[in-house]
Amino acid sequence: MSVETALAQLLRMIHGRALNLATLPDDERDLHYDRIRLSCCGAAEQIGQSPDKAAITANSVVEFTRAMVGIIETGRGPGAERSANRPRGESSKVWPGRPH
Repeated sequence: MSVETALAQLLRMIHGRALNLATLPDDERDLHYDRIRLSCCGAAEQIGQSPDKAAITANSVVEFTRAMVGIIETGRGPGAERSANRPRGESSKVWPGRPH
């Protein structure tokens, strides 16, 4: 598997987890973040990272996932419904500096 393919799969997995986590109350998320951390740490060690480096990598993935959850929550806004009907063109408003 190429590095690009592995990265694409990882990002899809993180995105899916973030979408699921955003539906949970804050107090139920920590267990899921711990599972992500353990899974990533094990995977990083399997590809040859030292245990210390693997732990750093896993913590980075968890922080990235937390950031994605925050972005999802902000995008939904207070009381906003999850909607698959939202036009895609509106997404450019989320990214400051992105041409409209």
